[in-house]
Amino acid sequence: MMMKAVIFKINSILFLIIATVAIFYLGAGFLKPLVFGFFFATLMWPVAIFLEKKGLPRMLAALICASIVYLTVSGLLVLVVSQLGQFAESLPEIGDQLEELLAALQQSVANMTGISPERQASLFEERSEGLAETIQAFVQGFLTGFFTTLGHFFLTNVYLFLLLTNRSRIKTFILDYSGEKKEKAKSVINKSATVSHHYLWGRIKVMSILGGLYLVAFLSFDVRFALLFTVVGALLTIIPYIGPLLSGVIPVAFTLVEGEDYSYILFFAAVVLVIQLIESYILEPLIIGDEVNLAPLYIIIAIIIGGMLWGILGMILFVPLFAIFRIIAEHTPKMQPIAKLISNK
Repeated sequence: MMMKAVIFKINSILFLIIATVAIFYLGAGFLKPLVFGFFFATLMWPVAIFLEKKGLPRMLAALICASIVYLTVSGLLVLVVSQLGQFAESLPEIGDQLEELLAALQQSVANMTGISPERQASLFEERSEGLAETIQAFVQGFLTGFFTTLGHFFLTNVYLFLLLTNRSRIKTFILDYSGEKKEKAKSVINKSATVSHHYLWGRIKVMSILGGLYLVAFLSFDVRFALLFTVVGALLTIIPYIGPLLSGVIPVAFTLVEGEDYSYILFFAAVVLVIQLIESYILEPLIIGDEVNLAPLYIIIAIIIGGMLWGILGMILFVPLFAIFRIIAEHTPKMQPIAKLISNK
């Protein structure tokens, strides 16, 4: 009987995991803008409360909050697209510079290994077809994801407005549905909203400061498309661990393609590394601290699972989602061991 109970419990857990993954995957089109709208609502609810205290009707306060988010994100998108247009115009020139860099690298490899540049070119051509297909698939996937995100962004603003307008009604429904566990439910709601707000607001502050540091560094080194690399680099840092790495690698790789002096590139890379160390060891602990209270292993797992299920949006959203799951687990006796497992304390 004991073995049957254990097997039943394991099967129940596996079924719950599979069902949850299926819901998030199959319902991605509906859930992504809704979850994003929820997090934006937690970010803007202090603003909404402030406006309501000033005498504005709740609906008007929610509309102003949604407009702030819409104008801010739209402004960033317009800036990135305009910079990408200028970058695209320079692609032929960048391609020529890349060919020169590859030729120099081929010669260096030939000197070290004895493999002639012609033989290297032959080996590269044998594998270039698959590489080209991979790059083409990546570009198509990026463009598809970009325009899908734009569609989600419109729905996100609608959900943001509705969630702010109906937040009291939603909270009352959850508390009424909780029955005798109203106090626990109230604690979960308040803690989840607070964690989401502090995490996202902290991320925005870190991105802003990091963007300022990047812009000063890029302009000081006279890097072309400094504004583009600054905005993209700052936005990438919203993805923990992976984002900051990419935000530094991309501009350094670009200066390498530009054919700058190696001492210049090394100095530039050192400055970028210092900025990233400031972000990791000063800005992150000071501004964000340990808001999500997740062990690094489970933050990485959240990023990987989010990327697999929802793409880039998932890599951003699943970290605070895991944090909310931890809060729910802490307030559920049977799930408290899971909360202790994924917690950073």
